[in-house]
Amino acid sequence: MTRVLVTGVGAVLPGLVGGAAALEARLGAAVPWGGAVDDGALAPLVDPGEARRLSRICRLAVAAARLALADAGRAADAATALVAGTEFGDLRSTIAFADGYLTGGPTALSPLLFPNTVMNAMAAAATIAVGARGPSLTVNAPTVAGALAVARAAAAVAAGRVDVAVAGGVDEREALLEATLRDLGVPGARGEGAVFLVLEGETTARARGARVLGELRGAATRSLAARPHGVGRGRGPAAVEAALAAAGLAPGALGWAYVSATGDAARDAWEAALLDRAFGERRLARTAPARWLGASAATGALAVAAAAWTARVGRLPDAGGPLDVPPGPGLVHALARGGVQVALVVGPPER
Repeated sequence: MTRVLVTGVGAVLPGLVGGAAALEARLGAAVPWGGAVDDGALAPLVDPGEARRLSRICRLAVAAARLALADAGRAADAATALVAGTEFGDLRSTIAFADGYLTGGPTALSPLLFPNTVMNAMAAAATIAVGARGPSLTVNAPTVAGALAVARAAAAVAAGRVDVAVAGGVDEREALLEATLRDLGVPGARGEGAVFLVLEGETTARARGARVLGELRGAATRSLAARPHGVGRGRGPAAVEAALAAAGLAPGALGWAYVSATGDAARDAWEAALLDRAFGERRLARTAPARWLGASAATGALAVAAAAWTARVGRLPDAGGPLDVPPGPGLVHALARGGVQVALVVGPPER
């Protein structure tokens, strides 16, 4: 299996548009997160012609993918895959498309909006914009979409199916969605933005002298028994065990974790119990980015990028400011209602 290295990061988040250095500076500061992305900050990354034909969420994805490749110091090519995760896709365009029909009938349906109603619109727009000609994939799952996209891309690079992958997550806030979730009693705030990482096989990265931010030493996905959209009884940490095995590490080798707690009490308790079983009495220091950034697919991808920073510097960002933790490998874990489980072991680059 090929070692998978993180060589670039692109982040388009509230108050932050930049690469790894900008993201790491923000992670190390005790400043508030949340809010909305400043659309004006995308202008240098999305030209006016693109901006006219791309929906807002597609512009977020294009900007983040371009930032990630620039941060890695490389261009996309025929060997570059792109994997995008999203929880709700371009819901804003979908609502506008449906409203056209409801208010004006079939003749009011917009052919310009229609392409954005499919879930892979963001991946397609970003793939075309950066010139990636390898496989393009969209993954759609609540809570775990961003981490799942990175795990899928890491598996493809590790297996040698692609040399390079741009992978991450993108979502945007939408008022009707948030009102509907509140009416249904879904807890936790929504967030928005796009975060993409450039993943390269070790041979490819070393051959071009790439700067290495971190290494995805093990990645695994599993399905735990649960009712559809519900919380299961099982506590088997299957994905964690598989990721540790792929990394060749024992549970005691990890010192910290990024988790997917969102404020959903039942789901959060399920995840905590699962991790307690995986690590026994040794409770890892944990942080939950969705608690301080809002839930979105971007948050899951952000956790992986932030984990590479934590592995190097021994700082774990939290709502009240960074915590000191042991530098070295740690865990990114995500668990969805319905049982989709993702685990990635992230370590510092080897010298």
